[in-house]
Amino acid sequence: MEKGATAELTATVTPTDATNQKVTWSSNKTSVATVENGIVTAVSGGNATITVTTEDGNHKACCEVTVTVPVTGITLSQAELPLVKGATATLTATVVPSDATNQKVMWRSNNTAVATVANGTITAVSGGNATITVTTEDGNHTATCEVTVTVPVTSVTLSQTELPLVIGATATLTATVVPSDATNQKVTWRSNNTSVATVENGTVTAVSGGNATITVTTEDG
Repeated sequence: MEKGATAELTATVTPTDATNQKVTWSSNKTSVATVENGIVTAVSGGNATITVTTEDGNHKACCEVTVTVPVTGITLSQAELPLVKGATATLTATVVPSDATNQKVMWRSNNTAVATVANGTITAVSGGNATITVTTEDGNHTATCEVTVTVPVTSVTLSQTELPLVIGATATLTATVVPSDATNQKVTWRSNNTSVATVENGTVTAVSGGNATITVTTEDG
């Protein structure tokens, strides 16, 4: 039986022409199931024994009642989860109602190249987005969490560390952000002496004689 349901048991006294046909009903666990005149009501999840007893002779018959509580939904502790590559985090799934008989759930990632999941523990594999879905075994109810994995910048290098130029000439420096799959590849350029050399998007222009230091800086880090 499911919680909240009712069912009727019929007691048959033997022999059928016995003078006293009166019986009494009882449940050994009324917190799980109650009984009145053979009508059994499922109260909560668990097991109970319904017993019918004849008034004449105390003869008994029993019925084992199993009450299940169906799952109606599921929630996750987070709907969005930012992670950096290599990090882990744990999501908690809550089955509704809390006394549901079958609490088993299944986990899945729609993009295992970005994030994997095992028993609610998320591992960030690479930059990108993944949807983590938890599904109840009973009823196939689902909840999701959007995972965003970022890859932090660890350093930046330039194609040249020294650059000789004549006045009026230009040259382009190439900045390489490390690692190559870093999420934020943005950089800013600066000259410490714009009267000697200017820089825009890596292109250096020689303005006048002298020395200048061109610096590239990552936005991340």
